[in-house]
Amino acid sequence: MGSLIFFFLLAFTTSIGKAQKYDYIWLMGYESDLSMEGIEGIEFDFNTTTVSISPVSIGASLDISSAIISDSAGNLLFYTDGCRIIGANHQILENGEGINPGEVHDIQCGEDGFGYTAWVQSSIILPTPGNGMVYYILHKHIIYQYQPEFEVITDGLYYTKVDVSLNNGEGSVVEKNIPLISEPLTAGQLTAVKHANGRDWWIITGGRNNNMYYRLLLGPNGIEVLPAQMLGESSGDGGQACFSPDGEKYARFFTPDGLFLFDFDRQTGYLSNFQQFEIPNESQQSGVAFSPNSRFLYACTRDTIYQYDLDNENIESSRQVVAIYDGYQSLFNTTFFNAQLAPDCKIYINTFAFVDVLHVINFPDEPNEGCGVLQHAIQLPYWHSRALPSFPNYRLGPLVEGEDPPPPCQPVVSVQETVRGNTPKAYLFPNPAPGYFKVAFDAAPLWPGQVLLYNTLGRLAYEGLLAPGQREQRFEVQGLPPGMYFYAVAVGGQLWRSGKVVVGR
Repeated sequence: MGSLIFFFLLAFTTSIGKAQKYDYIWLMGYESDLSMEGIEGIEFDFNTTTVSISPVSIGASLDISSAIISDSAGNLLFYTDGCRIIGANHQILENGEGINPGEVHDIQCGEDGFGYTAWVQSSIILPTPGNGMVYYILHKHIIYQYQPEFEVITDGLYYTKVDVSLNNGEGSVVEKNIPLISEPLTAGQLTAVKHANGRDWWIITGGRNNNMYYRLLLGPNGIEVLPAQMLGESSGDGGQACFSPDGEKYARFFTPDGLFLFDFDRQTGYLSNFQQFEIPNESQQSGVAFSPNSRFLYACTRDTIYQYDLDNENIESSRQVVAIYDGYQSLFNTTFFNAQLAPDCKIYINTFAFVDVLHVINFPDEPNEGCGVLQHAIQLPYWHSRALPSFPNYRLGPLVEGEDPPPPCQPVVSVQETVRGNTPKAYLFPNPAPGYFKVAFDAAPLWPGQVLLYNTLGRLAYEGLLAPGQREQRFEVQGLPPGMYFYAVAVGGQLWRSGKVVVGR
């Protein structure tokens, strides 16, 4: 096996420092007035060197129709649960009630409702090109169909416009529920990518149970609906879609249909070169994300994470299993669902059920097991369900022939192991481990933790608990088959060190 390359995070370079941080605040969870133990909002703040995860009192229950936006400096502006628009002070914006009106809104958006359920990626927020004060929320509308059998139908796409300069700087909704498309659409899978000019936005969404792709363009003067395109095979009603960070590829994945992969022309907005890869799985839980360098594509089924190498001449044959669900439960099974590339260059993966953890791919630019999947590695302060935010690459610039696009996230450098900064240093020794190893810290941690060993298939092979207040602990691994393992030392839900260790007899 070739040497495994690990990464640690550096401070922003000048180019990233000037980047657009519209996705630097993530919100998940539920409003705090539900009076339920374990229920509260959760905030991810990527403005710090290491992401900060903390409780926050939010103004809505964020489930599968949520969307969030910050300003270009990374300060929270507003968010939606599909029912209403809530400002940075977690109060409903002026004119922010009544999003997605109709029967479903009346049922799901009341005092006891948990928000609109138009499916994941049913809402997206984009800044108006050339205007830092006006934002467009694109949101899918659903209806209940009762005959011949009950179904939830996505019957169209709307936009709502917010001007954050109004109402003494708190923001106001200036247009609401304006129809864009009045045709049946696939559930969710609403995503966007920068035009070749680096300013405007292409918005793509699929039709319902067909091979139609609707194309919209957001420019300085608003949204233009362009002629739709028919390409490839028909797709079902669900799953996840995304563009590669460089804007050259578009993928959508719904397990009953397989993984769809296209080339994308940022100048014309057209898809081409359709490819379909079968992925056997009975569950409809599906997630997809690209690595920061756009080389690797990750597809999540309920119990397996696959990696594809897009540099391989035969992409389908490059498929590698990088993780298999290890059976961990946190109230419910912590299986795999949607995925999202984050500003820290990691891919976070949620679970469809009600849980208080997230999975993470620590080094998604690395091939095979080197990508460093850690299951249930991110401990959250409260439970959440399905509401992993979905963001486009806000930092993609204009298409310039012969030049690489700017990085979509915080840059990294290669080293043999990764050590979390601003924390006591962690060490694992001896290596090779003769039936045991020790984990030591230069200062005793204040929180409990874990030491995890994964085999070369990404399966969890060993889990040891780290007690707080101890600088050194010993772990017996005589029962493990000898060979190479990947380890992670996590304390307080955060990764402190990772690397590789050889276990012997």
